Amino acid sequence: MLENTLARLAERLEQSLKLLLRHSETAYSNHALVKSLIEILSECGVVDNARLETMWRAECTKLKEAARERENARQPKKGRKAKRKATTNG
Repeated sequence: MLENTLARLAERLEQSLKLLLRHSETAYSNHALVKSLIEILSECGVVDNARLETMWRAECTKLKEAARERENARQPKKGRKAKRKATTNG
């Protein structure tokens, strides 16, 4: 039973690693394509590299801030406990 579970786990891990490798290869290819397109457009005078980089960095900052806000919204906030008033019976 344990051997079977470990074998399935190893198989799933191998599948996950293959998927991660494919994702990495795709991301690299996409990066190379975008870089080539930017270089061609820059050579033609269509794209201003400095402006593009400024806009790209601003967009990355926005995405990071949005991710932080989502993460903060997911975490329960620690609030102060309300103090109870002392009651007197009588």
